[in-house]
Amino acid sequence: MISIIVPVYNTAPYLPQCLDSLVNQTYRDIEIICVNDGSTDNSPDILKAYAERDSRILVIHQENLGLSGARNKGLESARGEWVMFVDSDDWIGTDCCKTLLSHTDKQTDVCLFSYIREFANQSFPQYLFSDKKMVYQGSSIHWLYARLIAPNDQELRLPGKIDSLSTAWGKLYKTSLIKEHGLRFVPVRQIGTEDLLFNVYYFTWVKKAIYLPDLFYHYRKNNITSLTKLYKPHLTEQWNLLFRLIEEWITPLHREDLEKALTYRRALSLIGQGLNITFSPVSFMKQHGALSAILSSHEYRTSIRQLPMNYFPIHWRLFFEMARFRSTTGVLCLLKLIKFIIER
Repeated sequence: MISIIVPVYNTAPYLPQCLDSLVNQTYRDIEIICVNDGSTDNSPDILKAYAERDSRILVIHQENLGLSGARNKGLESARGEWVMFVDSDDWIGTDCCKTLLSHTDKQTDVCLFSYIREFANQSFPQYLFSDKKMVYQGSSIHWLYARLIAPNDQELRLPGKIDSLSTAWGKLYKTSLIKEHGLRFVPVRQIGTEDLLFNVYYFTWVKKAIYLPDLFYHYRKNNITSLTKLYKPHLTEQWNLLFRLIEEWITPLHREDLEKALTYRRALSLIGQGLNITFSPVSFMKQHGALSAILSSHEYRTSIRQLPMNYFPIHWRLFFEMARFRSTTGVLCLLKLIKFIIER
């Protein structure tokens, strides 16, 4: 059995498409655990209607605890041999579960698959790796674990894909590993992004992983109506805690490849942190001061110096060279140009 955990919070316009993709799976031995995380729209009514029509749907209601809390609640009720996470505004292909299971065996600990970024009027396929099935065992699992944390040298040419592998969705997890080691999601309000840390924990015990190029997961990316809503005032502090927790976890493993990956992750996070600052509703000088504080910190100076600049395309090489020499004005202006392009 596969336990599909669906956190739900105010996604009524998209929820039916998500649930339809689950109840219509060609593999029938599934349970669909929908955790209503304090929705204030008519999502609970939609969940009730679907649960009345399909006994495989379990609806759990709780006060708003965020995505991590909803996923954790779902894990408490999961009875399947496998666990999959699907966000309630996304959907999966109808053959997803059947195909994934057909490629796993008793030794498989996780199965990864590709996805499609779904915008309002267009779709963009996103292959995690190649367009062929791949099996990771032994030394290749070590490579995959490090790649989960950050792109390797050659992949630095596309720093925007830093999180393509670290999501909780797009994977089939072995329930026994999660429960045996008591794995749970740390709240996003503490670490800024919950998926990466969960996977860093989980992959510690992965001995065999399967990658399928099938584009089963449909990740909805709606047009942004108000970019000011993207600003997260505590993002830098949250990510610093995230990096510290990862460092504390991987240090006892004595693996230089993981430490190198974390160094790259910290340096590459300057893009996200910098863009976040440009979204803040404060003056240029205050934005300048916030960015300068990051560029001046010992951890980020050290991380940037270790980046192999030769792999970056010219615009990102310029960005990180300016960051390395703490040219705050130059970095901020380049970030504002990127923000302008995003807004268009």
